[in-house]
Amino acid sequence: MKKSIFKILAASLIIGVSACSSDESSDQPVLSVSFKTVNSFDTQAQASNIMEKSSHSSFVFNDGFITLTSMAYEAETQNDSTSIEFELEGVVVIDFATGIPTPDIRPIAIPAGTYQEVEVEIELLDESDSPSVVLNGIYTARDETVHPVRFEFNSGETFEVEREGTITFTQSQSTIAEITFDPSVWFIGVTAELMANATKDVNGVIVISETQNSNIFDIVADGLDIATELEITN
Repeated sequence: MKKSIFKILAASLIIGVSACSSDESSDQPVLSVSFKTVNSFDTQAQASNIMEKSSHSSFVFNDGFITLTSMAYEAETQNDSTSIEFELEGVVVIDFATGIPTPDIRPIAIPAGTYQEVEVEIELLDESDSPSVVLNGIYTARDETVHPVRFEFNSGETFEVEREGTITFTQSQSTIAEITFDPSVWFIGVTAELMANATKDVNGVIVISETQNSNIFDIVADGLDIATELEITN
């Protein structure tokens, strides 16, 4: 079995693609997607390397969803470019706990060839008043007290992950793009001090949204816009 692997490391999401020979009757390479999520992480304290581990605060998001409205694959050669839309059967909801999309996203055929740049674009739903991203979980403070937390994001944010560098897709190759949503990057600027001063709703939940704890929300929203850094290994 011929196998090649390239990893796309991104600030707001990570894409890894592996390929092997396909059983499809078509000669074209076939691209499908899967999703993973990062459920737990420390706050800004982990980045300082000054504070003891025991003083860390942390988030655990045990459920929630991410709602997509479109996905596209784009690639460029020296002389040409290819753009293919994934055919989504309406809105796709990704279960944050499992990474399972509903409904499934159909694989797409992509032209074989050697490319200098590859990009995967994902657009969040922005067609209603309901949040496109909701994460539910708990926040553990430095003093080990536990607080329910809920993050809500309502915007048509577009994630674009691209890489300039030679990537080859051969005939009859089946390729899986594994996309990892990593909230630890979104929350990297959120400190324990900010969380200590966060307000709770009537149910005792720290809601982080445009209208509640908006100072924390703005930091997380900025994290969603961080430029991507990509690495490919063959």
